[in-house]
Amino acid sequence: MRGRSPYQQIMRHHLETGNVLTLGCIFGELLQGARTQAEADKLLAYYNALPQASDSGLWAEAGLLSYSEKALRRGVGLIDLAIISAARRAGARIWSRDKKLLSLLKKEEKFHAKK
Repeated sequence: MRGRSPYQQIMRHHLETGNVLTLGCIFGELLQGARTQAEADKLLAYYNALPQASDSGLWAEAGLLSYSEKALRRGVGLIDLAIISAARRAGARIWSRDKKLLSLLKKEEKFHAKK
């Protein structure tokens, strides 16, 4: 978001009120794109403060979901399927702008932020 997104305040609110669940793979991707050490440090601080979804058996579950949804053919990667599987386990909704990932979700599984 880097301070320019219209969603920054919404995300900040949900982060600060504990309404966010995360996975290590999400922060792995975010850290991969960090531009500075300060940005990486800030991401790690958020990662360490947020509740973590259990990833026990998650990757096999994501692979099975990918198979059943033919997700690879649709251009949806395994990390996205792990996010979907973890959210379903937790009864959580997903906030994403990724159209391919969103195509695999039911309406009630999507988080809709209002700007």
